[in-house]
Amino acid sequence: MRATVIGIATLGMMLGTTHAQDKEVGTAPSVAAATDLPPWLRRGLPGPGHAMLAPLAGIWRVQMGVYATLGRSADAPPITSDDFVTRREWVAGGRYLEDTTEGTLEKSRYWRRGWLGYDNMAARYEWVTIDEANAGMMRYVSRTGSGPQTSIDLFGTFVDQGVAGEAFVGKTVPMRTAIRIEGQDRHVIELYFTPPGRKEALATRAIYTRTAP
Repeated sequence: MRATVIGIATLGMMLGTTHAQDKEVGTAPSVAAATDLPPWLRRGLPGPGHAMLAPLAGIWRVQMGVYATLGRSADAPPITSDDFVTRREWVAGGRYLEDTTEGTLEKSRYWRRGWLGYDNMAARYEWVTIDEANAGMMRYVSRTGSGPQTSIDLFGTFVDQGVAGEAFVGKTVPMRTAIRIEGQDRHVIELYFTPPGRKEALATRAIYTRTAP
C-alpha cells in the first residue's frame, strides 16, 4: 500500500513538473522530462499534431457570416458581424486549445466555447463545442489516420432542434467543420450542414485576424 502511494505521488510530481515547464507556451514537454514518464503516458504527450495547431492560439478579431443556419434557408442573404472576438489558450499541459468566442449577431449575444485537440493514437483531430443556442454538445472528428495537417476537415452529426430549419426538427443532420490555417496571423473556419435529402450547404464562415499573441 505504501509503495502504491509513493508511486502515485511520484507520478503526480512528474506530471506537475512537466505541466509547469510548459504551461506558458503550451508546447510539448522537454525530452528529459518525457523520458522520465512511463510509455503509456509518453504516448499522450503533445506532439506534431498539436504543433500544427500552434498558429491558432492567441486573441482574434472575427468576421462572422451566418448562412444556412439559425433556422434560415440556404438561399437567404447572410447575416454578418464584425464584433466577434475569439480567445484561445492551451490547457491540459498543451494538449487542447480552449476556444471562447463572444460577440453580437443582429443585436443578440453570441457565446461559444470549444476544445480542439489531436488524438495521437487515432492520428486525428477532435473538436467539441457548447454554445448558448443548442442544448446538445457538437462533436467533430477528422478521419482516423489523417495525421497532422493545417487544412483540417472534421465530421459529425447532431439531432436538430430547428437550427438547420423547421423541416429537420428531430432529424439527424451531418455536419463538417473545415479549418484552414493560412499563417500565423490569419485562418478561416467554415461550418457546413447536410440536411436529409439536401446537398451540403455552408452554415457559417468565420475569418480570423490576429490581434494579440
